[in-house]
Parts: sequence; C-alpha cells; structure tokens
Amino acid sequence: MRLKLTTLFILLGSITVSAQELLEMLKSDINTEKRSIVAEVIKVPHDQETEFWRIYSEMEQETNVLADKRAANIKKFAENYANITDDIAIDLANTYIGMMTQRYKIYKKYLKKMSKVMPAKEAAKFIQLMGQIQLLIDVQIAAEVPLIE
Repeated sequence: MRLKLTTLFILLGSITVSAQELLEMLKSDINTEKRSIVAEVIKVPHDQETEFWRIYSEMEQETNVLADKRAANIKKFAENYANITDDIAIDLANTYIGMMTQRYKIYKKYLKKMSKVMPAKEAAKFIQLMGQIQLLIDVQIAAEVPLIE
C-alpha cells in the first residue's frame, strides 16, 4: 500500500484527470483489504451477517467521503506548497480538524448501530479495529506528506 500512496501523491500534483481514477482504485483496494480483515477478525452472529454487512457498507460510504475530502485537502496543499499563505495554512488545518472530528462522529454512530446486530464487546472490537486500520493508513499518509514550511 505504501507504493500506491507514494504514487498517488506524486500523481496528484501533476495529473488531474487520472488522479481521480487512481484515487478510486486506491480506495477500492483499501476497502477490499479492510473487508477481508473485518471478516477474519469480527465474529458476527450468523443470523445478523446480512445486516452487519449492510451497516458496514453504509459506514464505508461515509468514510469514503472523508477520504475524498482528505485527498482534496492534500491536493490543495501540494498545489500551494511553494507559496503557502497563512490563510491557506489555516484553511488546510481547519479542514483536517473537521475531517478528524467527523471520523470520530462516524465511529460513534456506527458503534451504536453495530451494537444492535452483535454483542456490545464485538461491536466495540469492530470500532477498535476500524480505528487501528485507519491509524495505519494515517501513518502511511503522514510519511508521504511533508510539513508546512
């Protein structure tokens, strides 16, 4: 995945049409990997599997919106990197903080939903797993995106 992220950030700065396609491919790969991990780690009662995956898909759609916003924020940063103004820097930071806030609201919302289709401990484990996966993605992104100078 690291190579894919590196490629994405390089291409975001130079290609506009295919960068969106690359982002969609990357999201699809990540989503497939996440689903596989979730299926392996989370124990869903057999009679609730359909409902679990329906709710999971809803959550995935909401987190994909955040991924798109994050990519747009990184693209804005890349486009302005050489001449970043105080206003742009504050806008980038506020956008980032808003996305992080929204992420935790999504986790809270889906903890409640998942608790209705599985034992509470398993629902909490699911949210913990989603957080850990996201942290791994965040670390890879952080390794690729420089700090504001």
